[in-house]
Amino acid sequence: MRPNTFICAATLAASLLFNTPTLAQVATAEDDATYISTFSTLTRGMASASMVWELHADTYAQSIALQAFLSAKINSPTDDITTRDSIDFRTINNVDFSVSATPTQLIFTVQSPQETFNAAIEHVAALFSSAGVDPNWLKRQTYAFRPFSATRLRTPEMLEAELIRYANFTGNTPALTGDALNSEILRSPNQIILNAQEYEFGETADILMNSFDPYEATLNDTPPAPVRALPTGTIHLRDPDSTETLVFMGQVRDFETLTQQAQTDTLFNYMGYGPGSEMFRIVRQERRASYDPRSHFAQIGEKRAFTGLSATVPSPIWPEIYDLIAKIYDDTRAGQNTDQGLENSRNAMLNGLIGDLRREPDWLVKRYLELYPSAPPDGQIILGILDASFQMETSDLNVQAADILPAPENMITIIIGGEITPSAKLQENGFCALEIGQPLAKCLDQLAAQ
Repeated sequence: MRPNTFICAATLAASLLFNTPTLAQVATAEDDATYISTFSTLTRGMASASMVWELHADTYAQSIALQAFLSAKINSPTDDITTRDSIDFRTINNVDFSVSATPTQLIFTVQSPQETFNAAIEHVAALFSSAGVDPNWLKRQTYAFRPFSATRLRTPEMLEAELIRYANFTGNTPALTGDALNSEILRSPNQIILNAQEYEFGETADILMNSFDPYEATLNDTPPAPVRALPTGTIHLRDPDSTETLVFMGQVRDFETLTQQAQTDTLFNYMGYGPGSEMFRIVRQERRASYDPRSHFAQIGEKRAFTGLSATVPSPIWPEIYDLIAKIYDDTRAGQNTDQGLENSRNAMLNGLIGDLRREPDWLVKRYLELYPSAPPDGQIILGILDASFQMETSDLNVQAADILPAPENMITIIIGGEITPSAKLQENGFCALEIGQPLAKCLDQLAAQ
């Protein structure tokens, strides 16, 4: 272990307002390859460790192949225990495993109560030290990680995921297989990120590091593929047999400032987050037209997020409900918002951040990696989105709303299901008719080329 050590710290504005923990971090370079970082934001009594491999997967097929292989690895048996024993250990000790990825990183996180964390880390090290991957588990995980099309399942979650994939994965590299996957993953991770309050991690990093091989990977030598925005226009998948239609309007947004991002998050909360929102009040309560009208705001990069409004409605009335959703958006953009509603929406945004910090170590890891993908900084770690969110005031939102929210013609409209063809007005900014069974990307590419 090399002695190079960087002491870094970041303060969180929320610590004064909501008694949330501050972020503190110590990073040590391991053989010039792996950096060990420590944060203290999780709920007291919990601990987590995240291993991060820098892997530039420029296609979604590449990314899910890596995730499936890693998931199979942590579910495979070792020389001492069966897969069933491994699952029982995690259940009995309340140990949670998660696998996730960005276009440039693969992330594995283990989280458990502090009293069982040492045993969980020993268990993880045994899994990574064991030879090979169970082929049956690899088949299962490959199937589990297969992409789902929103044109088939027609849920807001699937549509959001598919649109984010389209924006993030823009390359054409074929997926790795077999030994190539094994060598990419079973090497020393680029970073290990630990998170716990009032807990000494001791030899946690050393135990994990000893289970990996210290060699370089291939994918982290490939330049990351560029991201892209969603096109504008309207996509309609006509399905006369569908009794329900999914209505969506939104975009992938790049923000000029972090304050603008926090303001946008607040305004989308106002429009569609929970029972106090305009979508719930008008679309669900007044019109009883949808069981789950909602807004979407998912951060997918530094000053970059997926935003939108959606509702699943009876097919015969989807054009009418779409007009209602568009009016909610136009009224919000025009600044016709109550002061109390905006304050409630801001508090909901802040509570969401606090919840992510306390309970979602993977969320903090991704925010940190957006700023420091390969190595920690030499000085302070500043997660600016936190400061911007807590310092943002709602008093000027009504005046600034038209500048904060994009004009409707800058967004894409997607209608999945129903027989009624979109109006001529909806087709003015570009139109693509999608047939059942065709991928959504077909129309996204067509509109982008117009």
